[in-house]
Amino acid sequence: PTLLPPALSLPLFVCRSSGEEKSSLQDLKWRSQRFTRIEATMGSDAEARELLKEAEKAVNKKNMFFKKSPDWEKAAQCYQKAGEMFRAPPVKAMPDAVAAFEKAAAAHASNQAHFYAAQMMENAGNILRDLKNPLAAGQHYEKASSHFLDAGKADKGAELLIKAGKAVAEEDVTVAVKRYRRGMKLYEEDDQHIFIGDTWRHCLALLLKNDRKEEAVGLLTDMFDTFERLDQADYLHKAQLSVIILHLSRGDSVAAAAARDSFADFVMCEEGGAACDLIDAFEDGNDERVTELVAKQVFTLLDNQVARVASKLPAACIEAASDLTGARSNTKKPTAVVSLPKDDDSGGGGGGGGGAAAAAGGEGGVAAAAAADDDDDMDDLM
Repeated sequence: PTLLPPALSLPLFVCRSSGEEKSSLQDLKWRSQRFTRIEATMGSDAEARELLKEAEKAVNKKNMFFKKSPDWEKAAQCYQKAGEMFRAPPVKAMPDAVAAFEKAAAAHASNQAHFYAAQMMENAGNILRDLKNPLAAGQHYEKASSHFLDAGKADKGAELLIKAGKAVAEEDVTVAVKRYRRGMKLYEEDDQHIFIGDTWRHCLALLLKNDRKEEAVGLLTDMFDTFERLDQADYLHKAQLSVIILHLSRGDSVAAAAARDSFADFVMCEEGGAACDLIDAFEDGNDERVTELVAKQVFTLLDNQVARVASKLPAACIEAASDLTGARSNTKKPTAVVSLPKDDDSGGGGGGGGGAAAAAGGEGGVAAAAAADDDDDMDDLM
């Protein structure tokens, strides 16, 4: 072959600066790793199943004394690669991918590699979510959260619990709320209150959407401490006003007034003044005044679900007023009933007939008795 001049045979990167040389080498390394990963995950179904066999051999491996001594690290790697191959477009055997990732998670956990076990379980959950199986996806996310906690990653554990709650929000409200609250609790215990923001809103919206107002009041009350820690007075006052709105929506003006009085310095802010006016109008049964108040910006700028509840307060006010009116009418003093004297049994059949006549003409008997009473009163007066 023709030899090049010495100057032209030098490596290309020698002519570059040190920074350009480093960047070029890193780019080549990244491309090499990327293509290696693609080749690893773009295998065939047969290759994936061969990896499963290798993983089973590693799990059932025995030592020189014929005692079972699993190679969990190798098994986890084989299961993981098999799962990636099953998930890749050439194969797309999603149920097999879920099973492989589950086994990979178990192998990583047996090897005390809980962080990687959590990742594998999350991968399985993502596939199940895409397969429209939210309940199973939520269970896998919850297991992933447990593995993250075992790995000492409280923030990731909270994140996966919240993800598990979102997965089942349309299927099981009770389970979703429990997972939301547990995730929020983990953030609080890890002193990461700042990350609770979106979660409590999702939880509140879910509760109000399903008319679980008492639980919503409990959630908002628990958030007071977080708002105070983060020095978020605006959010605190809005949450306090929301609590009063929820009490009134249940027709409980007494609880609303008690809540207002328990909030320190609440009446000094705009939300506090609006709450006082609203409670007064509600207790007066003035639905027109309530309609006027809830149309103000201080109410319309609350969280969407709370603002919707506030918009229905005029109807709640009318209902509460009608209930109160009915209760008052039921407590009126009953009309006295005049008891007629019994007929003398010695009268025989005539007495019995007179008794029957009195019973048949009850109104006439009562009127006669009333007239007799009037005559007695007149005699006393004379």
